[in-house]
Amino acid sequence: MSAAVFDTWVLLDALRGIPQAGAEIKRYAQRYVSRISWIEVLTHGLPDDGERIEGFLGHFTVVEISDEIARSAAQLRSQRRGLTLSNAIVLATAQTTGRILVTRNTNAFPAQMPGIRVPYEL
Repeated sequence: MSAAVFDTWVLLDALRGIPQAGAEIKRYAQRYVSRISWIEVLTHGLPDDGERIEGFLGHFTVVEISDEIARSAAQLRSQRRGLTLSNAIVLATAQTTGRILVTRNTNAFPAQMPGIRVPYEL
């Protein structure tokens, strides 16, 4: 596999040393993260661990929230009322860039949904 968008939970798991998360990230030559996940992950590390987390996030290409992603996220939320804004943005990021979304959040992203990869459960 060559390219994937990673959600917040997989990134946090990797930072916590969960082996399955680290192994999954290493499977991909091209690693992407939505700006919203970047913010969420960094928030978990501030103020004490921000430097380490920013270094970790430096291994990912950040996908900014474009007009196309914003429109797609709005459409996703209108179709799935329970979908949070941040999850809609993450999913829209993967879908509009043509990449799979690697997640363990099966509440928001069912494993059987096209374009979703759930590599492990905790």
